Amino acid sequence: MKKFLSIALAGTMAASMVAVSAMAVSAEELSLGDYGSLGEYTPTAGVQTNHLMFAMPNAWQNDTTKNVKCGGAAGIYWWSGYDTPDAKAGHGWPGYKAVKETSEEGIDNLWGIDVPTYGNGEKGNATQVIWNNYLDGGMEPDPVKNPFYAASLQTIDEAGQYYDRMEHAYPEHTYDILFRYIYKTLFVKEGVNGADAIDLKSDSFWEDMNKLAAAHKGETWDGLTEDEKSFQVDNVLDELEYDMSEIVGEKYAANFFNEDLVGDEIYPKEESLGYGMSFHFNNMVYVVDFDPAKIKENPVSKKPGFDGEFYFYYGNGEYGSWPTKALNEQMKTELGEKYVVSGNFTTGDYANMTYDELMKKVEDYKKEHPEEGGSQEEDGNKDGKKDGTVPTAATDAASSTSDGANGGNNSNGAIATGQASMIAIVLVVLIAGAGIIFFTRRKVQK
Repeated sequence: MKKFLSIALAGTMAASMVAVSAMAVSAEELSLGDYGSLGEYTPTAGVQTNHLMFAMPNAWQNDTTKNVKCGGAAGIYWWSGYDTPDAKAGHGWPGYKAVKETSEEGIDNLWGIDVPTYGNGEKGNATQVIWNNYLDGGMEPDPVKNPFYAASLQTIDEAGQYYDRMEHAYPEHTYDILFRYIYKTLFVKEGVNGADAIDLKSDSFWEDMNKLAAAHKGETWDGLTEDEKSFQVDNVLDELEYDMSEIVGEKYAANFFNEDLVGDEIYPKEESLGYGMSFHFNNMVYVVDFDPAKIKENPVSKKPGFDGEFYFYYGNGEYGSWPTKALNEQMKTELGEKYVVSGNFTTGDYANMTYDELMKKVEDYKKEHPEEGGSQEEDGNKDGKKDGTVPTAATDAASSTSDGANGGNNSNGAIATGQASMIAIVLVVLIAGAGIIFFTRRKVQK
């Protein structure tokens, strides 16, 4: 027994020494930033993809980003699924280089890339995506030692796949009103008694619609469980035949799907989720939100992480929260601007604000609202379907368990800093130290 303890103690001490040595090396090697190196993404043969677009703000561009190695490009990193940057090239932050959308002539800040979607078997889809300006900022903040730190900017982790009715049916979410509109329109077309009288803006909209759906199917409302009451609208939806292009227009009709509409050619049946009407982000554009209240400081790097949203793209830099520009304008009149998002990312602050101006705006806000001082860690469940996991580095992301039934509806705050290796090493050191104490105590007790 003593011999075993001596060997174990020696091994633990050796592990501790190796870990400390490795930590010293890693601190030097991982502290400085660099340009992106993966280049453009070429999907593995047979991998199904969606085309995602990103409107990169002018404030994300500067002399460093425009270096020939970076090319002023947008970058994208994704956590899991086929062809993750880490799987392709070890530590792959800041991910792949996006490609300028050449079809949009004269619009310089629109970038696009195809990312893995459902239908790829067990390796799956790009669950969360992080847009960036194709720079690895590292952890050294001294501008003399590391010009990449301040120059590198990125979003917080965003959903990479789709939104669904069940988890985005909340008044505070951008697309709750769109899901309401779709269900009401379908029910009116189906002739569901009373559907045309339901107010889209009512706080009781979903309960009222579920009651109508239950009556339409001959169910007794009081005899249903609370869970059953929540799904009555979807039970009716499952039985309907309809053409989404008549409701949301031709361009984005194929983005919308329901569990019973999902087939092998789009998403495998076993990966279908019973969350009602949903839409994926194919050919949609991600737009950064400049509201300083939504820019979260990363607790590790102390750098800002930008929030934003995927929007339907109308062309010429115009985007909105409704699938067609005409419907967007119609809803401004019918519902009021509170329920409609629209904009143009080629004008105003989005196109003209500089990095320094943006950061001053953020600092001024923090001084005026010191009590808010939120970090990205506090943002783990803001959209309903969140698991709350918050890695501190993009390299942690591959080990996250958030690639579950939500299809990627997670908006955590991971930021790539090269710290995953550091964290792992620190853990080894702690374990090694605990081992020394444990075995020493055992030896004394003997």
